[in-house]
Amino acid sequence: MKVERERLPLSVANRIARISSHGLVLVIMTFLGLYLGVYLDGVTGMAPNFTLVGFILGVILGFRGFVKEAIIERKGQA
Repeated sequence: MKVERERLPLSVANRIARISSHGLVLVIMTFLGLYLGVYLDGVTGMAPNFTLVGFILGVILGFRGFVKEAIIERKGQA
């Protein structure tokens, strides 16, 4: 007995894939900013300064891309 699965429409699957990829970019940008900040702190010896700045910049850049994609998705639905 073979069970048939319901498939998502291709447009919905594409939207889910795009949104989840932007979530992944948000995480990657945050960790890259954090890593760069820790590295610069090690080079300069200025304990948490560059770590905080790198982390905040990574989060801001990640959210910026995520919000831009959400706005594009919103305009596409209207």
